[in-house]
Amino acid sequence: MTPTEFETSLTEPIRSRASESGLELRQIHLRIGLVVLIALLPAGSLLGTLAVESQLALVALPIALLGVMHGGLDPWVGDIVMRDRLGRSGRVLFVFSYLAVMAIVIACWVFAPLATLAGFLLISVLHFGEQDAYAFAGRSDGLSISVFGAIPVLGPVAAHPAEVALIFGWLTGVEQSVLAEILNWLAQPLIAIWLVGAGMHVARMHIEGDCGRRFQLAGPGVLVASMLLLPPLIAFAAYFCLLHSFGHLLDMAARSHGPWRDWSPGQWASRLWPATLGALALGMIGWVLLSGLETSDAIGREALAQVVFCGLAALTVPHVLLYAVFRGCLESKPEKSQSRSKAP
Repeated sequence: MTPTEFETSLTEPIRSRASESGLELRQIHLRIGLVVLIALLPAGSLLGTLAVESQLALVALPIALLGVMHGGLDPWVGDIVMRDRLGRSGRVLFVFSYLAVMAIVIACWVFAPLATLAGFLLISVLHFGEQDAYAFAGRSDGLSISVFGAIPVLGPVAAHPAEVALIFGWLTGVEQSVLAEILNWLAQPLIAIWLVGAGMHVARMHIEGDCGRRFQLAGPGVLVASMLLLPPLIAFAAYFCLLHSFGHLLDMAARSHGPWRDWSPGQWASRLWPATLGALALGMIGWVLLSGLETSDAIGREALAQVVFCGLAALTVPHVLLYAVFRGCLESKPEKSQSRSKAP
């Protein structure tokens, strides 16, 4: 491929360059993930007997390995961003910047935990919604992003406010009763807003005659059912690991640009696991530091919850910012190409 041809390939719209085989694989993945969620639903009553502490112990490792793994591609995305911004690869600068943002997020958890929790939940809605709205409905507008993104965040809060309040209490240090009252106060208007938004999305889908309307309805329906019927941590972990994490990697693999387009499965594994294991090592260090020399169950579970969810927030913020810049780099290519073509 000549430099001109390579540059032209980068100027195409971001979503339009996904290969047909990649898109087919993504649809297969969605269906497998939904089938697994459906299979878990009958066990909802049995899993519901698990205490929150047991749920946390059950999902911590899958989230740490399978969930965090989708951020393992970030160094290579960072290379593309650095080359666009600096004209050269800057892996050391990228890693330093990434860690600096993580440190800022952790500091926010320490000094303003409630505000940081609210911000993390909002970022999660946007992040999950952007991926799911496109995967299920082929849309990227604000309404679709809000409707799809709210399901894995609002669903557990609406169905299990007491358990979610307990988890949020571990993260913020606020009493569970206070948080439960806040969640109950917020849940009803938020659910009403979501129902209105979901109705608008369904109506627009039928008015515009979208293809695959059954799948567009069935997919979110399964997600809603799993968030309502499964215990909160089990439901979130199943969604995060099965649908979100692997979905992100398949979305990136389907793009026809980036160094990963030529990677074999073995190369994917060898490149994803170092960053994943590095994040896991940082989490283990954080757990030891938070637990200190105390061995009581209360301190251990609070430390584990903080490592899992505060750690996810610390990883999510630079991850989301990186992909926002990455999309900006690709979207700016047509403008740069047009300006050069018009130059004398």
